[in-house]
Amino acid sequence: MFRPLIIALFAVSAAPAFAGPGADLGTEAAELRDEAQARADALAASPAAPAEAVDESFVVRVEEFSAAAAMLSRRIEDANGPQDLRCIFRGMSADAGARLDDFAEAETQADTARVYLEYVYLFNQAAEIAPEADAELPRIEPDPGFACPASRDPLGEG
Repeated sequence: MFRPLIIALFAVSAAPAFAGPGADLGTEAAELRDEAQARADALAASPAAPAEAVDESFVVRVEEFSAAAAMLSRRIEDANGPQDLRCIFRGMSADAGARLDDFAEAETQADTARVYLEYVYLFNQAAEIAPEADAELPRIEPDPGFACPASRDPLGEG
């Protein structure tokens, strides 16, 4: 009987502190960096081979990163945060999206690998800088008096 309670208490006490949108973007950037590096390494095995189509899942994740970086820039702006930080994320957003066009121009796997390596550099910078943005954003605490409508009895019986 006490074991589930102890496990639940341990899980709550071991939960990480507030992770804001900057930390989330930094985590995603680190994952994308590692994926781009692995793809560049794989392509380096046959540099003269013709370029192949880029994996659509990578493209989608880059587009999501681009949107998240733009939203983070906007949140910093709305919070009257530092102008340079706003510009950095706006630039990362534009850069991530623009580099997708470079894949279409790649003629060899070496060309494609170079594009991935440019992403490695971009995502490495984002992974380092993005978590710092959370310090510039107001932390939104949950309202202790708020009752989630989904937790209410839908029939009003109790």
